[in-house]
Amino acid sequence: MRRALALALRGRGTTAPNPMVGAVVVQGGRVVGEGFTQPFGGAHAEVEALRQAGDASRHATVYVTLEPCANHGRTPPCVDALIAAGVARVVFAATDPNPTMRDGADRLRAAGIEVLSGVDAQSARDQNPAFFHRFTSDRPFVTLKLARSLDGAIADAQRRGGWLTGPAARRVVHRQRAEHD
Repeated sequence: MRRALALALRGRGTTAPNPMVGAVVVQGGRVVGEGFTQPFGGAHAEVEALRQAGDASRHATVYVTLEPCANHGRTPPCVDALIAAGVARVVFAATDPNPTMRDGADRLRAAGIEVLSGVDAQSARDQNPAFFHRFTSDRPFVTLKLARSLDGAIADAQRRGGWLTGPAARRVVHRQRAEHD
């Protein structure tokens, strides 16, 4: 699951309104396919990983950071791809909070696929705070960014603007901007 969580981060800033998701296909103790959700409207992580694994996905275990989707949107349901690939087991971290997506695990079980959920769920939720917040709160998700000097000012003594933060803080802010609408 750690590898799937790491893969999910490759989609940072490109998947909204979908969450970042990573998937790993394991056959006989060996990784045979990996994927992460492509930019919005593109393939989901499970489909990418199954495509890479090819026939090796039959009877394999798939580790995915979010419950596989079960509805048609811009892409077909991931559960259909997992069933068609003939995987034996799906292990996912977090249950999808979106009520229109929630029956993915049930559909996999109905197809005879073993399902294990909740493996490192908090890490998966932590990767997609705005996504999970949207479905679990009636309040907007807000991120506040403020840079100020030690004396509380936002400019120097001569009221000239300039950088109050260093390169590391600016990198964090740019990453946050990429993750927000």
